[in-house]
Amino acid sequence: MVAIIQNRISDEQIITLIKENNDSAWETLYDKYAPVMYGLIYNLTDDKVLAEEIFIHAFIQLKEKQTLSRINSGLCYTLLRYIYTFATKQLKEYGIKPKSHNQLEEMELIHLFCIQCNSLKEIASILNITEEETIKEVRSQLLKFRNQKKFFT
Repeated sequence: MVAIIQNRISDEQIITLIKENNDSAWETLYDKYAPVMYGLIYNLTDDKVLAEEIFIHAFIQLKEKQTLSRINSGLCYTLLRYIYTFATKQLKEYGIKPKSHNQLEEMELIHLFCIQCNSLKEIASILNITEEETIKEVRSQLLKFRNQKKFFT
């Protein structure tokens, strides 16, 4: 029941609660976005243990550096870019080469957001669809990340 209620909290509400230093906001953020964040890292590594380690460090640093307290909207996109950047940096520090960008292109929208750092408007233009359609497609791909059994088995 709690997870259902937490998923109904909007991203804007989560951002507001984070700016108010509300610790439950971090729990809600975790419940809502941990599978997606971990999924992106796992897709860069193909190593569950390493992906979990990087995810934990990324989430802690996200809170400690108060990265989200500086944004007003676009939580999902901010998290995707943050986690991609953090994970690739960590992998380089470990001397591990992340999976190639071409391997990530199968998730085209995630690729466009995380790797090419395009805006929502730019992606809509690239794909020749509306921004609303782009948002729906991103949600669809994020749900695929969230629902892949290999991430939490």
